[in-house]
Amino acid sequence: MVKVFKSEAGKEAVLHSYNMLLRQWNTEIQELDIETPYGTTHCIVAGNAANPPLLLFHGVGDNSAVMWLLNMKELVRHFYCIAVDTIGGPGKSVPNGNYSKQTFRQVEWISSIADSLNLTTFNIAGVSNGAYMAFNYATQKSERVERVVCMEGGMVTAPFKAMLQTLLMMFPEILVPTRNNLLKVVDKLSSPDSRLSEKHPEVAEHLVLLMKNHNQQAMFIHKLELYDKEKAVAVKEKLYFLIGEYKLDRKRDFIKLLTDGGFRYQVIPGAGHGINHEQPEAVNRETVGFLLGKEV
Repeated sequence: MVKVFKSEAGKEAVLHSYNMLLRQWNTEIQELDIETPYGTTHCIVAGNAANPPLLLFHGVGDNSAVMWLLNMKELVRHFYCIAVDTIGGPGKSVPNGNYSKQTFRQVEWISSIADSLNLTTFNIAGVSNGAYMAFNYATQKSERVERVVCMEGGMVTAPFKAMLQTLLMMFPEILVPTRNNLLKVVDKLSSPDSRLSEKHPEVAEHLVLLMKNHNQQAMFIHKLELYDKEKAVAVKEKLYFLIGEYKLDRKRDFIKLLTDGGFRYQVIPGAGHGINHEQPEAVNRETVGFLLGKEV
């Protein structure tokens, strides 16, 4: 069985903080544990079930409680939201013995969640690795997807290069993972204009907890599918990409892909990698507008 957290004490600290963050969502929620072929997947459900369904996917070392803290109150005004704790991530999902590199199929896992909730078609939004998951699912199961918003991520062409760039941004603080150093990492990934740690210390502190306690190898089981331009262009009308303006020069290869493929995208000023935390109002506006079919 895959070990998601480095220790039981670390797991307890993360889940305690997780529950505290949920109290700050300021909206009525229901927590569901959905049985899938790969283990129990935890989902936070909010909003009117009569509204269009929206699956939400967080980043590789995040969970749903922190990822959507600053967005959910607005999103539930328009959508029936299902925030998914990625299996293998530092949330409340619990993998089983089928969660392995040999047997795990990410697209099938997402479909099993939607099937359990009786969702035939749905919208998807994701951040970072969650953006990749949303994008990849749309190219593989386009018949089930209405529209998709990918924030700070999407197609993958060189996974090792992308991982190396992220690690370099965290260097050297990540080598000595004290609380203060990890807070510096959060700041380095964010635009200084957003003042994320200052304005939302609860977000920064939870991210520090995750970096200290998550066994990130538990996410290596998620295999990355390389970008297939033909498949992507076939569904480009369903896709919208949001990119943080901070350190935009490091994203030029990604923007070139978007431009060459004719994909719609928007650069969000004052935002870095934590785009939906740093500029929640702008991200909410763009996300809601596109998913509801308004011009962007």
